Amino acid sequence: MFDKKETTVPAPPKPTTFHQSGILNRPPEHNLLAALAFAGPAASDPTAARATIEALQQVVRAELRSDLDDQGPTTPKDQPGPETGELGFADGYDRAHLTITFGLAKAGFVRLGVADDDQPQDLTPIDWAKLGDTPTLTAEQGDLVLQICSDDLYICEHVLRRVEEELGDRLQVVWTQLGAQRYTTRQGRTNRAEGRALMGFVDGNANLDPRHDPEDAKLVFVDPDAVGSYPPLPSTLPSGYSGADAFPPDLRDRPAREPAWVRAGAYMVVRASMQDIATWDDNTLAAQEDTIGRFKYSGAFLDRSDDTSLTNEPPLFQQDQSNETVLVDSHVRKVNPRRPEDRPREIFRRGYALISARAGGLTRGLLFVCFSRTISTQFEFIVRAWMRNANFPRPGAGQDRILAFDQAVCGGYYFVPAVSDRNKPWMWVLPW
Repeated sequence: MFDKKETTVPAPPKPTTFHQSGILNRPPEHNLLAALAFAGPAASDPTAARATIEALQQVVRAELRSDLDDQGPTTPKDQPGPETGELGFADGYDRAHLTITFGLAKAGFVRLGVADDDQPQDLTPIDWAKLGDTPTLTAEQGDLVLQICSDDLYICEHVLRRVEEELGDRLQVVWTQLGAQRYTTRQGRTNRAEGRALMGFVDGNANLDPRHDPEDAKLVFVDPDAVGSYPPLPSTLPSGYSGADAFPPDLRDRPAREPAWVRAGAYMVVRASMQDIATWDDNTLAAQEDTIGRFKYSGAFLDRSDDTSLTNEPPLFQQDQSNETVLVDSHVRKVNPRRPEDRPREIFRRGYALISARAGGLTRGLLFVCFSRTISTQFEFIVRAWMRNANFPRPGAGQDRILAFDQAVCGGYYFVPAVSDRNKPWMWVLPW
């Protein structure tokens, strides 16, 4: 009798890079988004620009370690203090689940002297005109973006203030936007399924779940070895659709390749917008539901029943595209027709509500943030081929109804690199 030979299953290789935590973590209460541009010598000298990124890393490191600049009774009074003081002067303060997510725009890579072949291949400056937008605040997107999230707004404010104070001669703020989380807060309501947008409808329940679903994660994070599997430009309409000229002729194709260093990174789209909530609130309930494509009470699709037990059930039009109980120009149908061939175009949304004060009342809107493995085959395709395409999914279908209530304010396209050490989230993987 022979002894049974033992077989050992090799362990999967450990990852060498890690996703930035501000993509997959539980969303904190506040999101302070800031686009910044290189200034001074850093605006024209790649060496100075790279030194600025290194200095920014040290600021982020200090913030993520609750490390304040030293200040005490003996601090000289004849010069500015080393610390601004709104968080006090003791290290180790509660950061309230702070995350700082860093991304670079196309212009940022250029100023850093990164060769075209070494840049993320799907990253371009945001083309507002092609997206059908005219931002009311600014069309500029800066060279880089910081997404600063915390349950304490004072913490968010301090991070940006420290960047302004310590690096103000090298980085200038282009725009800022402040968002409030509408679900998964740590105080009060915690059930994501109950979260509603300012328009009053259940929001986010059809989102990707890249933290728990590996297939969803493949749609969010870049894998240079998988670029060939990304959906190409459609040469013909998918089955069930009609219209010979349904898609815009100048849609961007998928990238031909990606450099190795972008692995585990993600493309980030930011679009801040204000919504005409006053007009929206004056619409009939039926008109609101037709615009969204769901029942306002339950969140179920309109081709089902207004029943909370059906909130997460897929729409019937998923199996029968000729079923137009959910109107073909409704928001849910325009952003995701839900056919098998549409699956690779889904994006991971991490939006926040915008609420700001002005004369005469509040302005209300959406701080739309999404992450994906491309911009061209996902966000841009969704907006240009579906949402704003009046001939999709059939001639005369009309644009997404929700666009009538929405006005862009600012935003941009960015690439969010991976980090080299999970425990040091300021160690961004960059091509130098």
